[in-house]
Amino acid sequence: MSEQSVTFDFVETGSGPAVLFLPGSFATTAGWKAVLDHLGEGYRAVTTSLLGYGSTPDTRPDGNATMSQQVDLIDRIIDRIGTTPHVVGHSYGGLSAIVHALTGRHRPASLLLVEANPLGLLRAVGDLEHYRMFESMTGPYFADFARGDAEAARHVIDFYGGLGAFDSMPPKVRSYVIASTPVNVRDWSSGTPFEPTLEILQAIRVPTTVVRGGNTHPAMRRISELLHDAIPESQIVTVEGGSHFLPSTHPSEIATLVRRQVGGLPPS
Repeated sequence: MSEQSVTFDFVETGSGPAVLFLPGSFATTAGWKAVLDHLGEGYRAVTTSLLGYGSTPDTRPDGNATMSQQVDLIDRIIDRIGTTPHVVGHSYGGLSAIVHALTGRHRPASLLLVEANPLGLLRAVGDLEHYRMFESMTGPYFADFARGDAEAARHVIDFYGGLGAFDSMPPKVRSYVIASTPVNVRDWSSGTPFEPTLEILQAIRVPTTVVRGGNTHPAMRRISELLHDAIPESQIVTVEGGSHFLPSTHPSEIATLVRRQVGGLPPS
C-alpha cells in the first residue's frame, strides 16, 4: 500500500475557525475529549491520531531517524481540512507541530504548544545537563523494552508525570500505553535526532503560545524557556499545579488558552 493511500483518524465537530489538535504519544483522538468539552461552540475542531496510534497506521520504516513521515501526515490532514488551521499540539504532538511548521507544505495560522518536547533542542544549545536527564530515563526504558518488560513505559510516564503516575492510570489507559509502547519507542527514535538551533526556530513566524505545567520536569521547563526565547511571536504560559499531562489534568485551562489563541488575544 502506498503512503498516499493510507487513511488516518479524522474526527471533525462544530463550525468556525479550524483548529487541528495533535495528541502526544500513547494517545488518540480521545486525548482531547476533555478539552473539547470545555471549548464550547464556534470552532471547527479536528482531532486525529499520529502515526501508529488509533486507526492511523505507522508508515515509518524500521530504523527511521527523521520526522518526515509525521510531517507528511500533518500535511495530508490539512489538505483534507481544506483551510489553514490553528494547530494545538501536546508533547510529541507539539514536537511534530514544530517540525511541521518548519518543513511542511502548509503553515499553521498559529501554534499552541502544550508541553512540547523537542529534547534535541537542549543538545543543540549545549545544555547537556538537562539533556542527560532525558538520557537517564530513555536508557533504562529502551533496555527494559528490549528485554520484553511489558511495563517498560513506566519509565516514560513517571518521568513526565512524577513517581507513581503509571500506576495511577486507569486500567484501560494503562493497557493502551503498554500495547502501544513499540510505537512510542519509534517516536523517540524519530524525534530525538531533531536538533534545531535557536536560529532555525526563529523561522517560525506565526503567533505561538508555549504552555508548560508549573510542576513539570526541570528538563521540560528548560525546553519551554528555549522555545519561547527562540520563536519571535511567542508567549509563554505556566499552568500552576499542572505537570506534563495538561490536556487530561487541566482541560479547562487549555480550552481557555485555545480560545484566546484563536481569537488573537494574549493568553492572560
